[in-house]
Amino acid sequence: MSPSPESARDSSRDSAPDTARVAGAVSRLRSAGERVTPARYAVLRVVDAADLADEHLTAEQIGARVADVEPTVHRATVYRTLTSLVETGVLSHVHLGGAATVYHLTEAPAGHDHDAAHPAHRAHHAHVQCHTCGRVLDVPPHTFDAVAAQLREQLGFVLDTGHAALLGTCRECADGGIAHT
Repeated sequence: MSPSPESARDSSRDSAPDTARVAGAVSRLRSAGERVTPARYAVLRVVDAADLADEHLTAEQIGARVADVEPTVHRATVYRTLTSLVETGVLSHVHLGGAATVYHLTEAPAGHDHDAAHPAHRAHHAHVQCHTCGRVLDVPPHTFDAVAAQLREQLGFVLDTGHAALLGTCRECADGGIAHT
């Protein structure tokens, strides 16, 4: 017999209560007719905790943390779960330099406004990455509004700042004289 959504939630639960973001993600999954399995619940909690700690976790790192909280969930299941949660819009992913991909819990779009449904706005930030030290920084999506408008106006190109990090050199590396050119 497969576990109910409630038992799936309880089996992955440690002593900390769910955040509103996890509860909202679970609600969106259920509203879409999706099951809330132990694997999905564990992934949601791990990604949410990472977001709250300003961490950017890869699938491998998420798999390791899920194994700590839900040891019965196989690593391959974590990868399939990540793909499924991105497809349902509950998670977003961002491609970093060096072929790494990191994941974030998304917020429910406000109404049906096109801009609110845009991936960069659902995630509430865009990313930049230092190609010297590898550090990833979150930036407000409006940071790129001027360049996005220019690209749209001049080339008809719609920029998606939520899907890939822009590369550059962070302040610490630039100040330390090790800026990558």
